[in-house]
Amino acid sequence: MITEDKEYIYIQDSEHIWRKVMLSDIYYIETIKSTHYCEIVYKNGVGKIRADITPLQEEFAPYLFRTKASTLVNLDLVQKVDTKNRILYFNDTIYCTYAQRLSPEVKKRLRLYNYRSYRGREDE
Repeated sequence: MITEDKEYIYIQDSEHIWRKVMLSDIYYIETIKSTHYCEIVYKNGVGKIRADITPLQEEFAPYLFRTKASTLVNLDLVQKVDTKNRILYFNDTIYCTYAQRLSPEVKKRLRLYNYRSYRGREDE
């Protein structure tokens, strides 16, 4: 029996070659304005696919989180967070922003807590 594996996606690189990219290697996916394409930024480069962001979100929901109307992010690869300017950094040169209305959810998923007032555990 063949099972469907959704842990990868094929994208086109700048030479129009289709490449298999593991979802765990994707930093973020963002729509390209005024086109029907999405840009995919991943560990080995950048590519694109002809797609809308909503079907991608539905298909890859366990792996990617929607941070704006036009952006899906792999929160597991976030290395730094600028909560003042709402920027998620994957490394020093790759980053994307998130919507203000999603700030509480982003903080929750990234476990950005104020442990001083954290009351989730009982004193022993």
